[in-house]
Amino acid sequence: MLELDEHPSREEAIKFLSESSMFGNLGLFIGAGFSKAVMNSGLDQIALSWDQLLEKASGKLEVDYAEIWKEGVGYPDVASSICIKHSEDKGGTYKDALSKLKREIAMLTGWYPDKENREKFSNYLESLAPSWVITTNYDLIIESLMTGQCVPLGPDESLSAPQGQVPVYHLHGIRTNPEGIIISQEDYVSLFRPNEYRQIKLALTIKESTTLLLGYGLGDVNVLTAIDWSRNVFFSKQENYPHDVIQILRTSNPKEEPYRDRNGILILETSDLTKFFDEFEAVHRELLEEKRKEEDALEKLSSELEDPKENTIKKFIDDEDYRQGMLKVLGSFSSNLISGFVSFLNRCIDETWVRAEPKNAWKAYDQNLTILLDILTTFRLSQIPPALLETCAYALHRVAYYVGDDHGESWQANATFEKRKAELSRELVDELKNIAAQHSYVNLGRLIGRITA
Repeated sequence: MLELDEHPSREEAIKFLSESSMFGNLGLFIGAGFSKAVMNSGLDQIALSWDQLLEKASGKLEVDYAEIWKEGVGYPDVASSICIKHSEDKGGTYKDALSKLKREIAMLTGWYPDKENREKFSNYLESLAPSWVITTNYDLIIESLMTGQCVPLGPDESLSAPQGQVPVYHLHGIRTNPEGIIISQEDYVSLFRPNEYRQIKLALTIKESTTLLLGYGLGDVNVLTAIDWSRNVFFSKQENYPHDVIQILRTSNPKEEPYRDRNGILILETSDLTKFFDEFEAVHRELLEEKRKEEDALEKLSSELEDPKENTIKKFIDDEDYRQGMLKVLGSFSSNLISGFVSFLNRCIDETWVRAEPKNAWKAYDQNLTILLDILTTFRLSQIPPALLETCAYALHRVAYYVGDDHGESWQANATFEKRKAELSRELVDELKNIAAQHSYVNLGRLIGRITA
């Protein structure tokens, strides 16, 4: 499933997240609520919200937080006001005050999960298996939970990581580099400069992923900005990957069914993040088991194609239902099976030539042609791997010499071609002409010429 309905059920939404994880393009956008969920499971409130963080930092700078105007303004404005007040009270520069505020923020976000929560949330993240993480948090809680599996990145670094490592991109800076922390109004102006690498890269990353939002409130400006980036960076009518934006919203009285907000984000409510994770794991385990069985079956089929038994070859030639069933599987999992199938197809074609050796064995040519037409009419040109298309083109070239209604030709094969030639798409016919001209497949060119004659 590459996209969700406008109004999916809760089970469908969670299943979509699981499928995105298995596809390999599930990304996490993590806010302060996630840090609080990890750190504040007991009576102690260790992790702080933005408001609490600024209030504490303000106290460290000996600025009365109650005197800072907060009504109708964002936290970056509040941070700037704290710095202005500190510079006025202490006689220093605004720049020095901002530097002090950032150092205090770095100190105040030195949060480390205890063993129990570290293990629990590590398992949750391992189950989600994100391909990337973007966070507006300064802390290193995510890195604590993904030890040895991720690379922390600051806002001035490229969103990339070595193979096997998950990039954790700290959009607003990281506490290990206090000067790089983005907290004031001035910092945000530079963050949202047009044509920045950061803006384009994040937009493309979110656009090409299923994005799961954790730890944000409804309508959070950070989320809305990122989503707006992704929707306006480019437009594509065809997407061959799962894609949607799903937010897990913590509320005291959660709704059972998901809904979309006015920005098109799918909202799944939960009373606690751990309850959502438990829901996800239950569905994910079941789908992983189905996938394991599917992969086992594909591996078995691949082995059979690589080294087929004689009766398998004969069944593919003689049993239309069996042949169509195998082609259907090939269409769904071509990348897993194509190498083995090309080898298998050559064996089947060779068998039809063996059958054609006795005198007047005209049916064998028809069987040969039928197999090739079945393949070429089952898939769109864009679905046919190049190696398979060239194999079919060469096989058609060989058998085309005997397709006709003259003496020494297979009338049965000719009747089949006349009956089915209209099934070949215009794009495929043009491509076969191209191959015939390129490799001097004269017989193929003559046969295809009959379609347009």
